[in-house]
Amino acid sequence: MPPEVAELIDSLDNQLGTPQPIDADAYLTNTLWLAAFRAEKALRHDNPDDARRDVRIALEQVRQALRDIVERRPYSDDVPINEVLDATMAILDAPQTAAAELFGVSVRQLQRWLAPGGTQPAGLDAARVRIVAQITNQLRHTFTGPGVLAWFTREHPMLGRAPIDMLADPTTYPDVLAAATAARAMTT
Repeated sequence: MPPEVAELIDSLDNQLGTPQPIDADAYLTNTLWLAAFRAEKALRHDNPDDARRDVRIALEQVRQALRDIVERRPYSDDVPINEVLDATMAILDAPQTAAAELFGVSVRQLQRWLAPGGTQPAGLDAARVRIVAQITNQLRHTFTGPGVLAWFTREHPMLGRAPIDMLADPTTYPDVLAAATAARAMTT
């Protein structure tokens, strides 16, 4: 094992933990830390071949976790809402009627939002677009576009109702996002 690799792995706790905490999804942060721990543990193997193999696997897990954290960035508040909407529509790959229902607007309103130079969601509409985008981004790793739509419309055991029914109230957004994250965690 090259000493530079061991130094990199030994520095992960400092690089990831300070001076600023990682502003990311809890599931992804946990995945990142577990992968860093596995890499650290792999350095301690007695067998060099086992160490090399396990370090490679763990570092690939670190890379994938960081990739997923960066992928989620397009849905943050500083990204223009039309970009968030376009990315979500691409993932859903659904008829505008189904997407409009998910966003809680008429098909015509959705078409205005999607039109170049058209009006843009604001206020509660923008908040709903962003949460639907974040949830869709989580679920795309588990489901197809139609599967994501089905997830929103079926009663969820953690929530006791269909997630789409909770999207009118922004105070429920963390619960719906947690349910989506749990669905993704079940597939890894």
